[in-house]
Amino acid sequence: MPAFDRLPFGPQRWLRALALSIVPLAPVAVGLNLSTTSEVHASSAPTIAFTLSGVRPEALNWLWDNLDEGLFKRAHADHRGFRWIQAPTTPEHLGYSAGARFEARVRWEGVEHVLDVAYLPYQSVQGQVPSDNFLGTKPYSFLALSVRVDGGAAVQVLVHYEATGAAFEHCAVRIEALNPHEAPAVAAAVIQVIGRTLQGLQPTVMNELDQRYFNQVFLQRGSYQIGALSKQLTKRLTVVQEIKGITPDMLAWWWDHIGNTARYKLWQPIDHLSFSWRVPPTQPDMQYDIGAVQRVRETIGRSAWSLDITGADPALRPPPVPLTAGEGYFYALANPPWVGGLLPPNGLLHSWRPTPRGDGVVLTSTFENTALVQLLSRTFFDDLGRHALREFQMLPYFLPRLYRREHLGE
Repeated sequence: MPAFDRLPFGPQRWLRALALSIVPLAPVAVGLNLSTTSEVHASSAPTIAFTLSGVRPEALNWLWDNLDEGLFKRAHADHRGFRWIQAPTTPEHLGYSAGARFEARVRWEGVEHVLDVAYLPYQSVQGQVPSDNFLGTKPYSFLALSVRVDGGAAVQVLVHYEATGAAFEHCAVRIEALNPHEAPAVAAAVIQVIGRTLQGLQPTVMNELDQRYFNQVFLQRGSYQIGALSKQLTKRLTVVQEIKGITPDMLAWWWDHIGNTARYKLWQPIDHLSFSWRVPPTQPDMQYDIGAVQRVRETIGRSAWSLDITGADPALRPPPVPLTAGEGYFYALANPPWVGGLLPPNGLLHSWRPTPRGDGVVLTSTFENTALVQLLSRTFFDDLGRHALREFQMLPYFLPRLYRREHLGE
């Protein structure tokens, strides 16, 4: 077996590792209920596939550049150490940074080994992943990496993933070795380590995304102000934020093209629950459709709300604040379906202009809501302000590729 002669440790252990790759990763070992398949054929690369229940793809996109020793050790008892050799260049943005590199120490069969892991250029797997991954700044559905075990030959690995489930609440993952032929057992063991890492983090990674990214990063990218109680018993909430990486045209296009729950969850994978058109746009274009009605269900703070968002005509009903010439806008009435005209309608106005540097938009969101909502949720206006920051800061991670593929035809 000449391929094994060059391995840094005994062939018997690697044969066992290879045998492990022929059967599913054991859910019992990590306390998970996973649908898992795996296969190893002489004519194909070692591959494992499984579903991460309750995990959205955005959590993996956050994980690649934000992996640390605490997360790595938490994933499995045999994970012994982790350190970045070349830190990711943009960990504050979803997706992986090509060129980043880390060292990990992992035990197999009672022996500790060193993994040298490097993130590969995106173009190295072009043609093997959906092409719209290359229409944004960073990929959204894959990680390409090179792994050396104890200084041995490099194994190239591709991790594919996509949303799955009736409400797109799960993540289907497939991990394959791209060059396994020189050391197939090494390749099989490497993809098993990656698989058990993701499975081991399944119970906590969405909370990490929520707390360490949406709450710690997104909430710093803008601000909100709650106005005083009016004579009409309403309060005005104003949210101002810069959204880098999108254009005014992209935002103008988005309102008529949200479309379905799958796309609505791209906008906010935790807070957004479902979307449908009660009245679809008659002419989806670059200006929202007056009279179109979106039925959405979303979480604002700790409460889930169903809302009908109806495109309104500012010429017939004045928006919460006057429109500014030259700015794009979306103006609508947003009310729970059960209100049925019993209360004054809640108005919302999103208006935007290019940033002075031309690298994004400045978005001002103005909400005019009845203060009676605080009888149901005392912190509603604070929660709504945070909600607006948590959702609109997601736009750069998916909107450019949708707009460029669907509107520009790239």
